[in-house]
Amino acid sequence: MSNFDFVQALRTSKAPGASWRLPTSKDLASKPESGLLDDDCHPKESVFDPDNREKVHPSDFANGGKYRSIVKISMRYEGMSAEDNRWAIGTGYLIAPDTFITAGHCVFHRGDEGQGFGRLTHMKCFIGYHGKDSASDPSVQFRSAAKVVTTSKYIIDGDRRRDVAFIKVDRPFDGNLNLFKYQDTPLKEKTFLGVIGYPGDKSMNNEKGAEMYELVEQVAFDLSASQRNMLEYPISTAGGQSGAPVLKFKFSGSRVVPDAVIGTHCYGGYGNNSASVIGGQYGNDYQALLAGLPQNGSPFVTEISQGIPGVPSKEPVNPVDPDEAEGFLDVLKDIGRVVAPIAQQGLSFASPFLGPLGGPVSAIGGIALGALSKVCEESALDEDKAPSYKLEDGIAQRAVLAEAALQTVLRMERSPANKRIMDNMQAKYKGSRFDSEKANKLGTKLVPLLSQAGLHLAINENLATGRKQVSGVKKVPKPTGPEADGLDAGDPKIAGFINAVTQTEVKQYTSVGKIDDAESEFFDNLSAFIGKAFQATKPALIAGARAALSTGQKQFDDYLSKRSETPETDLPARPNPTDRNRPITDARAAGLLAHRAVLAECALQAVLEADNGDLQESVILGDAGSAEPESFFDGLLKTVQMMGSAVVKVAPKVLDVALPILMDTVKSHARAESIFDTPVVPAPAPRPNGVKAASVGFASMNTASANGGEGEGGGRDKLIFI
Repeated sequence: MSNFDFVQALRTSKAPGASWRLPTSKDLASKPESGLLDDDCHPKESVFDPDNREKVHPSDFANGGKYRSIVKISMRYEGMSAEDNRWAIGTGYLIAPDTFITAGHCVFHRGDEGQGFGRLTHMKCFIGYHGKDSASDPSVQFRSAAKVVTTSKYIIDGDRRRDVAFIKVDRPFDGNLNLFKYQDTPLKEKTFLGVIGYPGDKSMNNEKGAEMYELVEQVAFDLSASQRNMLEYPISTAGGQSGAPVLKFKFSGSRVVPDAVIGTHCYGGYGNNSASVIGGQYGNDYQALLAGLPQNGSPFVTEISQGIPGVPSKEPVNPVDPDEAEGFLDVLKDIGRVVAPIAQQGLSFASPFLGPLGGPVSAIGGIALGALSKVCEESALDEDKAPSYKLEDGIAQRAVLAEAALQTVLRMERSPANKRIMDNMQAKYKGSRFDSEKANKLGTKLVPLLSQAGLHLAINENLATGRKQVSGVKKVPKPTGPEADGLDAGDPKIAGFINAVTQTEVKQYTSVGKIDDAESEFFDNLSAFIGKAFQATKPALIAGARAALSTGQKQFDDYLSKRSETPETDLPARPNPTDRNRPITDARAAGLLAHRAVLAECALQAVLEADNGDLQESVILGDAGSAEPESFFDGLLKTVQMMGSAVVKVAPKVLDVALPILMDTVKSHARAESIFDTPVVPAPAPRPNGVKAASVGFASMNTASANGGEGEGGGRDKLIFI
């Protein structure tokens, strides 16, 4: 498709956005760069005297630093010949682990009178970058751009006000990214603004734009009075900073700290540099444009991928190998054995073991794994350091929400939307490198934790026998005051999800025959509960990109990946998932629950990436307690209400007891060659009077040591919840 063809297509469609996919290039990082491509159609940017730009301190773009999500980018375009090894340079800023924003002219090279090189075909994306020699530094992460969305107006006529673009990378960046939040540009204000990026007029070892610079100044602006109604500022910038965030700063005590992005830097000028505007009467609708990045696209964004070499004419929708698909369904059947019957894709999941406790206990396993993930991220596990987990990190809330997402997805009626979510969930599961063998190894160590936690939930929290009823139908209230801070976590997907939750009328559930103000308060704080869940980073224990793992995470991955030297101590091959009569041992059930916790996280991520319209229109089949279909958000929030408060109440005990056990196990692996030479032989523990096996949901309770001890010999590994 020539430039003329797709420009005409955009004129005809009248959609505000345009998107295209980029060819896969596995050797992109090694492509040579012989020089920089200058775009002479743009006015040179202004560096004011004195030039007060300062080099950013390395700690600020290291993991967790305030500028960790600044992206260094290099670009090539469709019209460039194979012999032309020049690359353009620019800057971007992450708003999600796999999504960042930059300038429109970084993705579409207009050139003189629109006769430039055209569409972006290759983009290198780095975080933590500080020169070519840093590319092999473990703190530097590389990704390549996979899909682009920009505005039709910029492509058609070069409208500077529409000079903004959105990039989806081939896989998410990892670690503590400190993602940027953005907000609508104020119409008029006097405040501190800063521009942070990679200016091309600064060099290191003859490499232009090698290092990150920042400058923060007090600026008064008025969009209605500025040229082209853009955000203007007398802050020094240079080529290479196109696409940098224009950050609004605020006072924190005596310090000035970043608050939110209010514009995307794109141009120099004669007296002021300028940015395209977010929202309002003059700005760009970021949410509408971002909706064009997922595979299912958006009616507001026109696809113009045709004609780019290496890009198929139609975007593949998660092609799935039949054998892999069947294996994934087997996994779903397997983990479904520990919960109430669920009808999904023609499968009926039996629950001979944990019954109604399956979901809550799986969430408890998720809490333990999430907490261990955080500890592994912080240090090597062969170091004698105390864990620094905190419940306020949102680990417990995320585990509950993930389990609720899994249950709701599995109850979705068959539809194209359901298939998209299931395919995405399968892709994330495949990328996690988790499997039944790893789940079984975790299960042998989680037996005492999960059995005692399940007993506590059954008796103290009455989850096994307690019944709840609908006490009303109303909208989930939006949190106000301190509870509202940070609910979007800087991620538009999360912000959209929470907004959808608060716009949907859902049922409120309370216990039958029980007056409990805490239950009513729990409903009133549902959106805050969900927001808290997103404050916890997704567990990185089972990551696909091993190079990005911390030392502790690699040790844990080694632990799970190592095969036993004594096969007889491993769990036997898993039974047929549809066999309802075959008993499940404690160790097997714990393995299933560990597996379920990982799949629950995959489900949560897939739901977040789904279109909210698809979710709102989806039908959720009735569960074992109700034959009445529900909406997606009604089903999700029902599950959260059923178990959320009880699971979070148990969470402190889970963290206090589970982490030392799991850490000791992995530390043993870090210091020895074999960790599975001693078989785990759980010893039964007596049940409390009046508690039947079916109601508690465990075939046999035990207090076995997580390191293979039996009964009372477990010492400090005994778990006492009641």
